[in-house]
Amino acid sequence: MINILMYISSGLILSGFIGYLLLILINNKRITNVDGFNITKDILNEYDSINIIENKSFFTVYNLKRKVIKIASKCYYGKSVSDLSIPLMEAGILVVDNGKNKFILFMKKILSNLKLLYILPIIAVIFNGIDLGTIDAKIGIIFVGLLCVISYLLINVKTTVNIWIYGKMNKNKEITKKEKSNINNFLNKVLLCDKLIFIGELVMIIRFIAIILYFN
Repeated sequence: MINILMYISSGLILSGFIGYLLLILINNKRITNVDGFNITKDILNEYDSINIIENKSFFTVYNLKRKVIKIASKCYYGKSVSDLSIPLMEAGILVVDNGKNKFILFMKKILSNLKLLYILPIIAVIFNGIDLGTIDAKIGIIFVGLLCVISYLLINVKTTVNIWIYGKMNKNKEITKKEKSNINNFLNKVLLCDKLIFIGELVMIIRFIAIILYFN
């Protein structure tokens, strides 16, 4: 039973990450003439002081401390669903940050961007795969419990982000209704991947509790 819980919890977390990568690969075909930079600039037209720059790497991030959106070169010039959706997510986080979200206000004291938090579930999966004793399981409950709280808050932030993007996208006349629908579907599926990771973390806590009960 304990081993089954290990496979389920780690499988759910890894499925979330794999799902996100598959989303990017599947939605990598050009759909519009608008690129990632311009759609992000347009949706943030009320925020003139925000800098949007090209990031010559594979990652698109919103720098929490500097309030700068760094768009990966592929997304910056790209015109696929994933190229447009990824910088839009970061733009949405910027808006939530601008609204003085308490979770983001706290996290910006520690991190430069929220994507760094996604390293923690991978660490949890590695920890989950080793032979654990009672003390290890208690440490695991504390660590993964904290991780669950972070994941839950991130899901809440992204839910707010998706609602905001959906409202703003409907006012954009440069992209078609179908293209807007594809972007919204992408964002909702990213949120589903986050929920898979969150459920995996909950199952992992149940496993750690089972280990403690078994050895006692």
